[in-house]
Amino acid sequence: MKAFLISIFLLAGISLSQAQTLKTANDSLAYALGQDLAGYLKRMDLPVNSQILTNAFKDVLDGKKMLFDDTQKEEVIQKGMQRVSEEKQAKLKKAGADFLLQNKKVAGVKETADGIQYQVITEGKGLQPTLTDTVVIHYKGSLIDGTSFDSSYDRGEPITIQLEDMIEGWKRGVPLMKAGSKYKFFIPYQFGYGERASGPIPAYSTLIFEVELLEVRKEPLNEVKQAL
Repeated sequence: MKAFLISIFLLAGISLSQAQTLKTANDSLAYALGQDLAGYLKRMDLPVNSQILTNAFKDVLDGKKMLFDDTQKEEVIQKGMQRVSEEKQAKLKKAGADFLLQNKKVAGVKETADGIQYQVITEGKGLQPTLTDTVVIHYKGSLIDGTSFDSSYDRGEPITIQLEDMIEGWKRGVPLMKAGSKYKFFIPYQFGYGERASGPIPAYSTLIFEVELLEVRKEPLNEVKQAL
């Protein structure tokens, strides 16, 4: 918590120091610290008022009476951070829900009973997989803003994996396919990575996957590996 407050105070100080020339090594140190800690605060993406930050920073340095005592300060920060987090979560959920609501109106898009949407690009004629089957798949994953986060096509090699080891959206969607098919899936966050971020995938993300089911093997993955 103290580190967070220091970040706030130093961010406020940056607006003052930018108009000044760094004349000494201590000036450079102060600016570098402010730049580093303010960058951390900016990455937190908080809706802060820079002028109020500046005022608080100056009040502390000038030894003035603060608006909050230590107990009040901690309470304001705790409640404020919780509120901001909840607002961000609600915004992310709404973005995904709005996308899916509009997407289901697109021609050719179908929706399962549990809310997973899909679009048939190519319909195959091979086997349909079950959760215990091993599947060979080419895929591309992206976010609703078009950002690609993973692609076996880019790596030039499909994945071979047991279907039950995949995210819930794949477990529910891929069994709809026959070998030789290519589908596009639109997966609500509940069936993706849920409330947690995963690498480049933000929390509460609706996921879009283009999935090409190349082969279905009716044996567990460990047996497939032994046979290779």
